[in-house]
Amino acid sequence: MQNPSLAKARLVQDPSPDVPAEGVVDDEWNSHAFLSRMSVLVPGIIYVFNHQTQSNEYSNRSIADLIGFSPEEIRQMGDTVLEKVIHPDDIAGLGAYFAGLRRLAPGEQDTYEYRARAKSGKDVWLYSVDTVFDRAADGSVLRHIGLASDITRQKQAEQRLMELNAELEARVAARTDQLNILNRELEARVARRTLELSDSVRELEQLTYVATHDLKVPINNMCSLSSMLNDTADDMTHEHRETLSWMQNVCNQARDKLEALVSVAQVQSNRLPPFGPVALDDILAAAKTALQPLIARSDARVTCDFSAAPTVHFARAEMANIVENLLSNALKYADPARPPVIHLASWSQDGMDCLAVRDNGTGLDLPRDRDKVFGLFKRAHAAPEGSGVALHAISRLMQRIGGRIDVDGAPDQGAVFTLRFPVKGQIFSSPQEDSECRH
Repeated sequence: MQNPSLAKARLVQDPSPDVPAEGVVDDEWNSHAFLSRMSVLVPGIIYVFNHQTQSNEYSNRSIADLIGFSPEEIRQMGDTVLEKVIHPDDIAGLGAYFAGLRRLAPGEQDTYEYRARAKSGKDVWLYSVDTVFDRAADGSVLRHIGLASDITRQKQAEQRLMELNAELEARVAARTDQLNILNRELEARVARRTLELSDSVRELEQLTYVATHDLKVPINNMCSLSSMLNDTADDMTHEHRETLSWMQNVCNQARDKLEALVSVAQVQSNRLPPFGPVALDDILAAAKTALQPLIARSDARVTCDFSAAPTVHFARAEMANIVENLLSNALKYADPARPPVIHLASWSQDGMDCLAVRDNGTGLDLPRDRDKVFGLFKRAHAAPEGSGVALHAISRLMQRIGGRIDVDGAPDQGAVFTLRFPVKGQIFSSPQEDSECRH
């Protein structure tokens, strides 16, 4: 007895069945007609593969559009159809896939991608969706039906994408090699530069030692000698006394310059003491005690507001030195026309602790004098006398810890010096950082 499903499949081979007489309703004919029309309209190859004969029993007309062989030519190939139509590299895989269709449950389907060799010799990628529709009594597959779609463009796009990815990976690898070479060169340069800086630091330390010991002793001896000669000045002529006075001034200047150079060198080379929370109230109290005679003589008023940031994370001895120097600087450059008023304030901003020292003194002509304020042996005012070292040393110290000191002011309107200290646990900012604390 003929398999009814197979009979329907064979009927589909004829896309134009006879039309029944008018008024006759034939359900079977309508079903066959529907399948016939669908087989023509579907944009893909509909086929029936016989597992016993290893041949295609049916293919719709789309097979000619996709691979150039007519349905009749495919049927005539018999059991050589896979060998003649499928790409040699895909025959084994496709055969294994067909054999594996036995595991499908009724109604289930499976998919597979493979290449077909077109009549023109061109390879066409196909994507098949297959299901079993005829089994033997033992469950083995007799026939399965499938729909194969052309995915050549998709595969070409995937291939192009793979080529682009491979090209990109090759470029990345080449660039990585270049970066590794540059990195090694940079590391070598950094190592050489570090060695040079280490040598410079050692030389600076040696110079500091020489200035502290080898030069300081003879200069002090010259100062002592000039002082001893001064005790006998009454026995000298006027010209000799003038010469002695000049010699004393030169000795004192040399001593002051040497002490200034030693101070700057120590700021740059000495190891800083451990940092910790420093109470600004205590630091200011100590500075006022040290400068009390100058404060009383000038009738100065010193006020503070440390409520926003009572402490800073810094070395206590260095903090005391900075505050005392800034307070002394404000008293030194007070306006003779009014009593000095100095106000210190602290706050936190942008991950930094800020301390400002504001005065109502003679002020500064900025930006003209900005470089002079923090320059070594430079001074923005001709009077009173000074070494031009203290503010330079503070600036270098602040840069060394990742902080900063800045100044603002105007002639006859006083000045304000603002220090920025890195907060504990924060990465130190660059000394060249453009942002500033504003109060």
